[in-house]
Amino acid sequence: MVFDSVRGGFEAPDGPSSKGIIPTLSATDAEGADTAERFRHFTSWLVVAAIAVALLLDLGLRTPIDPEGTVVIDWLIASLLLVSRIWWARRGHQRIADALGTVALAALGGMACGAIAMLELQLHFPIADSMLKSWDHALGIDGIAIVRWQLHDGNWLFPLMRLAYNNSFKIFFGGLVLISLLGNRIEAWRATFCFVGTLFTTCMIAIFVPAKGLATWASPDVMAALPPHAMRNFWPHFDEFYFGDHPVLRLQVIDGVISFPSFHSIAGFLTVAMWRKNIVTRLAALSYCGVMLLATLPGGGHYVVDLLGGFLVWLAWFLLSLRVEAGTRQPLKACG
Repeated sequence: MVFDSVRGGFEAPDGPSSKGIIPTLSATDAEGADTAERFRHFTSWLVVAAIAVALLLDLGLRTPIDPEGTVVIDWLIASLLLVSRIWWARRGHQRIADALGTVALAALGGMACGAIAMLELQLHFPIADSMLKSWDHALGIDGIAIVRWQLHDGNWLFPLMRLAYNNSFKIFFGGLVLISLLGNRIEAWRATFCFVGTLFTTCMIAIFVPAKGLATWASPDVMAALPPHAMRNFWPHFDEFYFGDHPVLRLQVIDGVISFPSFHSIAGFLTVAMWRKNIVTRLAALSYCGVMLLATLPGGGHYVVDLLGGFLVWLAWFLLSLRVEAGTRQPLKACG
């Protein structure tokens, strides 16, 4: 076995005894595999932590669970994880393994955190709408005035905002698959790591800041001008778990009931970060993210501070992901 200074990897010497035995692996490929493995490992533990918190909340609150309709999804996620793990180290199968693994872990983490988001409402911390509104006003921002402006001058933009907001998670998961199949396994697994980490953090913060959102302060004429259920589509589940006496956790209808921080904004930032290294994809992701952020007020009923909180949560996890990546590369540099 000799070192190839041009390719930067190890090759077997020519000869009949070495041909076709072990595919060559460059130093760059090895580094990418190690970094992806670290992200996958840490993401798995984050998912385990989220599941543990969800179970502890459910047991402590004694909330009935209705698993109807999730059996197929559960088996699908388990199958994706199994196939991904089997193909993880097989040359020529890594891209498919990454696509299956990232989607499965992100979906499993999303289900666990979704359960946390609903169960935590039963802890009945004070509703924080007045506080969040005051934070907006301290920044000189009136969310309802922004929505009125959008209704008056932004009707041409509403179809785009609706499309971007309602499909934000489909766009993120589609991005995971595409970037995995393109072979950028570091960014695929970084996005998965940050997705689960930011969602788990968002749920932990939201325990202490339950809120029904900007629609609390909207006048009837504003609500009548918006599409049906805009700004308040999650209110039925919020009311069921915050005010109801006997809520039932239906895993097939887990809903977003978090105002602060905004995870829709985080999903937009995650998508931009995923595609940041190419000018064309970066501009496309920034354009989508900008339209989606505009939609968070009339669509999701978010306060502006919800978006700022989401940005800070995303930034913290993105910087942490850079530290994880640097921790993988350091041993390789030391050996070189």
